[in-house]
Amino acid sequence: MEKNKFYDEAFKPFQSRNNVPDVDLSNPYEIYEYLKKNVYKQDNYCMKAAMLLYNHARGVRSRVIVCGPPGNGKTLVAEQIRTLWPKTIIVNAATITKEGWTGNNKVSSFLELVNPTDPSYIVVFDEFDKIIQPHHTSDGENVSAYIQSEFLKLVEGQVTKLPGRDSNRFVDTSKMSFMFCGSFAAKADEIARSNSVKTIGFTAQEHIEEPYDKELTLNDIVDFGLIPEIASRSTDVINVRPLTLRDYMYLIAEHEASPVKKIEQEYGLKIEVSSKMLKKIATEAYKSRLGVRYANSRIRRMVDAELFSSFEKNGETLTTVSL
Repeated sequence: MEKNKFYDEAFKPFQSRNNVPDVDLSNPYEIYEYLKKNVYKQDNYCMKAAMLLYNHARGVRSRVIVCGPPGNGKTLVAEQIRTLWPKTIIVNAATITKEGWTGNNKVSSFLELVNPTDPSYIVVFDEFDKIIQPHHTSDGENVSAYIQSEFLKLVEGQVTKLPGRDSNRFVDTSKMSFMFCGSFAAKADEIARSNSVKTIGFTAQEHIEEPYDKELTLNDIVDFGLIPEIASRSTDVINVRPLTLRDYMYLIAEHEASPVKKIEQEYGLKIEVSSKMLKKIATEAYKSRLGVRYANSRIRRMVDAELFSSFEKNGETLTTVSL
């Protein structure tokens, strides 16, 4: 089927980039299949992310909130989107400070990376929950609400002056899509506690709910601290689902994007992980809620220790590391 002419125009900036995968962005299912190659489970998230990119490419902008436990794919999907749409910027929102406060990272700082003549960027604010939870100064000012009002200007879509004292350049943020990602762990814990039941006596019953068993709603996010003005402009709330211990064991050792396989490629060696060690690392990642990132760091440290020990004892590297 012949592609719409719009796509030929929309993708001109990327046609000369050899590192952009050959994925038809006019086909949301093809985008979904690409995302699923590196993301385990999270089918709903991948589907909605595929639709976000598909719509963005044809000029329909989105403003979505992504919530769920750490290490379960929130940022990974955003990184995969960036490989398909290079005009994607991922910002660590936890480092953002109020205008006038110490710190170089402000809400609008990412605009320094934007080409104002072609502003159709997808902007991902990671760790967004860290800055929307209310934080009051000694004078009673809610710093979080102040910072969110800066976000509101961007989300509404307006012509904004680019950062820089001497800058006379402006960018139209109405051409941008926004993803606000965070764990919102405190809210998930609160919901789990309120839904858990434990009584004693003849009618004793027990139901212990785990965090994220219930999906967070937009009202939950507002209750957490999101100002209603941003909430009303959000097009969707996407819940990333928690993984099981068995899921972690599969992800760490067998999945196409597993930490073991990635480290093997980087180091140029074979890594053998015993079933006992695999379960130990997976359990730590699962219980700590630090996810696959933790497993990656843990395995990397262990491999480094084994390599150093080999040089110390034998003066040579290893071709196989057993953990």
